[in-house]
Amino acid sequence: MARRPRRTHVLIDWNSELRALRGKNSSESVDVARGVLKSVCRQVGKHLLQSAPDENFFLFLRAYHGWRRGFEPTPNRLALEAARIFDPDADEGGSLNEYSAHPRQVVVRELEFGDRLLAARDERLCGQRRDHHLPSTLQVDRAGVSGEKMVDTALVADLLYLAAEDDDSWLIVVGQDADLVPGILTAEGLLQGTGRRVVYLARGGLRNSNPKIADLVWKRIN
Repeated sequence: MARRPRRTHVLIDWNSELRALRGKNSSESVDVARGVLKSVCRQVGKHLLQSAPDENFFLFLRAYHGWRRGFEPTPNRLALEAARIFDPDADEGGSLNEYSAHPRQVVVRELEFGDRLLAARDERLCGQRRDHHLPSTLQVDRAGVSGEKMVDTALVADLLYLAAEDDDSWLIVVGQDADLVPGILTAEGLLQGTGRRVVYLARGGLRNSNPKIADLVWKRIN
């Protein structure tokens, strides 16, 4: 009997991936959003197939970023929403799974946004469409400099919720920020003895972190 695909949650620090691809903090281009999605899906797929070459995987992506000024979606959010369609010029547009380099073995099933928390109650949803828990995740200070709010904590909140689930899913955090390490270590503790995994697919930014977490970190594959 064939083994069912393993559900794999991929939590993406979108800002770190944008900066790595473009060398700057943001871009409103749909093409850039598609480039980031392609890079993340292919890096995740490579590592999964190295770790478990005989398994199949279903990827469920969640992207965390300053998606809203007040209640309104930012251009970056609109770009990523549009990037759900792989190729708008194709006859059928192309599904999210087009981003996978191994579409039969590593299947991209879903892309959601981290401003709607997994465990928060629906009556806390806000905005005209009541579709998010976290408004104002992109704010401008008195000097006119934009900055993210509540983004890292939103990712860690969802990570710990998923770690507490009673299933066989794997958890992958994508980013480069050492601020995410406490959440990853706590998730690892919650998963102890379950056969599940949590890993950090990191570009860097961990130089001063715990030196004993090397086995939790996947480095990028060229």
